[in-house]
Amino acid sequence: MRIGATLARIPPRLAFWALAAVALLVSHDAIFLAQVGPGESLARALRDAGHGYWGIVTVALAVIGMAVAAGAWLRLRRLRRRAAELGATPVADARGRLLWTWLRLFVVVTIGFAIQENVEHHLSHMHATGLGVLLGPEYPLALPVIALISGLAAILASASVRAERELLAAIAAVMDWAFGHPPRSLPRPPARRWVTRNSPLASAIAGRAPPRAFVSHG
Repeated sequence: MRIGATLARIPPRLAFWALAAVALLVSHDAIFLAQVGPGESLARALRDAGHGYWGIVTVALAVIGMAVAAGAWLRLRRLRRRAAELGATPVADARGRLLWTWLRLFVVVTIGFAIQENVEHHLSHMHATGLGVLLGPEYPLALPVIALISGLAAILASASVRAERELLAAIAAVMDWAFGHPPRSLPRPPARRWVTRNSPLASAIAGRAPPRAFVSHG
C-alpha cells in the first residue's frame, strides 16, 4: 500500500523553491536591516533605489511560503494521526541532509540576491555593480546574513523531512506486518544453513543389493 496515495505530499522541488524564495525575501530585508538599522532608514531603503515593486513581491512570496508551510504541517499532522491509529512508533532516522540543503539554499539565495540588486542598480543608476553587491563596501553583511537565513531555513526543512520519513517508515512497517509481508529491510543477513550433499553416485545405488557376480554361493 502506498501511503503517499492517501496522504498528498508537496512535490520536493516545489517545496525547495518556495523555501528558497522565502529565504531570499527574508535575507533581502535582513541585510538592509543589519546595515541601516530599523525605523525610517529601513523603510526609505526598501522604498527607494528600485524597490518600488518589493511590496507586492513581499506579499506574493509570503503567501507562497505560508501555503507550503501549511501543506507540510497538515501532511505531518495526518501522518501522525495515521501512525497513532495503527500503533506505529517512529524510529529515529539518523540520515540527515542538513549540510547539503543549506549549501543549495545558500547558493540559490546568493545568486538570486545578486541578480536582484544588479537589476535594481541598473534601473535606478543605469549601471550594475556585479559582484560588488556581495563583496563590495555597499553590502558588507550580505553573505553572512544570507548564510544565517539559509541555515535556519535548512534546519526547518530538514526537521520536517526527517519527521515525515520516520512516520512513513513506521506506518509502512506496521502495514507490512498486518498484510503478512516481511519487513522491507532486515537488521542482519539471514543465517546460512549448511547441508551436506551426498554424491549422486552414492544416491543412485543406495539401498540396492550388490550385483550377483560378487555374491558367493555356498
